[in-house]
Amino acid sequence: MQVDYAREYTRAQVTSVDKTRLLLLVFDGGLAFLQRAREALAGGDLPTFGRNLNRAQAIIAELLGTLDYEAGGTIARDLARLYDFMLAHLTEANARQSVRHVDEVIGVFGTIAGAYKEIIERPARAAG
Repeated sequence: MQVDYAREYTRAQVTSVDKTRLLLLVFDGGLAFLQRAREALAGGDLPTFGRNLNRAQAIIAELLGTLDYEAGGTIARDLARLYDFMLAHLTEANARQSVRHVDEVIGVFGTIAGAYKEIIERPARAAG
C-alpha cells in the first residue's frame, strides 16, 4: 500500500488550523484548481479541464453558501455578487471552452483571496 504523503500532509494541515487559516487554505485550493483548469484548457485536455473547473466551482459555491448576510451586511452581499459572477463566468468558460473567462475568474478570485490574506495576517504583523 502506497501512502499519499501530500494528501496526508494536507489532512494534517486542515485538522490543525483555525477557521481563518482554513479559509486561506480553501482560497489556495480554489486558485490551484482554477490554474489547473486554465492550463488543461489551453493544452486541449478537456477531461482535466472539466474536473478542475468543477472543483473550483464547488469551492466558490461553498464560499457563497457560507456567507452570513446578517453579520456581514453589505460586504456579504457584495461577496455574494462576486461569487455569483464567478460561477456564471465559469459556466460560460465551460460552454465556450474559453481561457479568457477562466483568466477573469482567476483575477477576481485572486483579488478576494489576497484581501482575506491581508486581513488575516495584519494582526500578526502588528503584534510582531
